[in-house]
Amino acid sequence: MYFLIKFIFYIIFLINSILCYNPPRRNFHNSVIINDRLLILAGEKNQSSDTYKLFYLNLSKSFDNKNLSWTLIPDGNLPIYTWHSTAIVGLDNFTIFLIGGYIKNKNTLDYDFSNQVYTYNYSVSKWTIPSIRGDSIPPRQQIKGVIDNSGIIYIFGGVNTTNLTAFSRLLYNDMNTLDTPSMTWRTLSISENLPLPNGDYSASLLPNGVIVYIGGEEDISWTLVNMKKIKLFDTTKLEWSYMNATGDDIDLRWQFSSVLTPDGDIIIFGGCTQKFTSVSPNLAVLDTNKSPYKWTISSNSDSNSLPSIYGHSANLYFNYIIITFGFNIDTSLYNSNVYLYNITSNKWITSFNPPPVPTTTSNTSTFTGTSSTSTGTSTSSTSTLTTSTKKSLKGLAIGLGISVVVILGVFIIIFTLCKKKEILEISGDR
Repeated sequence: MYFLIKFIFYIIFLINSILCYNPPRRNFHNSVIINDRLLILAGEKNQSSDTYKLFYLNLSKSFDNKNLSWTLIPDGNLPIYTWHSTAIVGLDNFTIFLIGGYIKNKNTLDYDFSNQVYTYNYSVSKWTIPSIRGDSIPPRQQIKGVIDNSGIIYIFGGVNTTNLTAFSRLLYNDMNTLDTPSMTWRTLSISENLPLPNGDYSASLLPNGVIVYIGGEEDISWTLVNMKKIKLFDTTKLEWSYMNATGDDIDLRWQFSSVLTPDGDIIIFGGCTQKFTSVSPNLAVLDTNKSPYKWTISSNSDSNSLPSIYGHSANLYFNYIIITFGFNIDTSLYNSNVYLYNITSNKWITSFNPPPVPTTTSNTSTFTGTSSTSTGTSTSSTSTLTTSTKKSLKGLAIGLGISVVVILGVFIIIFTLCKKKEILEISGDR
């Protein structure tokens, strides 16, 4: 009986550790939204420690940012360590493409750039190394990717650092694409109007097919880009153009985040100077509906009351911007907090309430949102999910719930039988 109780206690402890997961602080991670799950993956726990756990925050339930219920995905462990990578959700809305970054072998802890792309199937909780054909792309870090409606991921420039001993690095200005339906790499042949080499920018894909690149480091001098000097890439014409934005002055920065709202605003948050000091303002809005684009510092956002952080991630879920982790410049500590910004009221809030589920007579539902990687990638996507697809996407959560119920049921049966046996033995003795 003692061993049975001990075993039950162990299983309950294991289940509790999954459902009440306390994730380590981190920066330079990635975050994506699949259905109503905000998934956190990869990142750097400190300057000498990395992390590979995959976990999520349930956005179908209310919470406040001081009382979070993270859930660990037991079979979701990344096959590698990586940070300064980019993560994009595919058109199927359950495949995550994890690309680039500073990649380490989990067993040897040596840097290993032999594979640049890893995919995670959310519906079955499985990581794979896909077979990719096409052009040979040098390893990249400090990149951001966006995906268009045909499933093509665009990755501009970035840093190439493979000699981590001498820490020699190159900065690129090429445009590479990954065609996810055919899994084909391609370096676009563009010779006119090329921008300077650039990394640690933010990238936002507008509905008209234009990618907006803001900020980061550029050129061989590794200087920060003027935030009003906007790079534009037309994915239809495969052409570069440039725009001088107007409006309020925004401090130069890198390692910041951005999200694209349904109204066409690009909202940036955080970041730092090249000396890793704070920037002002914390939050600013670029209106892409104006010509030229216009920067505005929101008068009622009170964003400067928040700590100065960089290397965080930001995701848009309906009218909420959800900012996670990063490095706190004010305290010189890795951040474990989550910050919430309401784009409708333009205010920072502490409580999250999921929007009401729309009533529909159709078997399909549409979700529109924007997600951002940890270092500033912003990708806009609209996906339509059939009833069967939605059921498969929830398989992981449902499977976990069924497992818990089955395990507890077995324990109750065993415990009941043991108690009956004890009663019979006692009756027999009498």
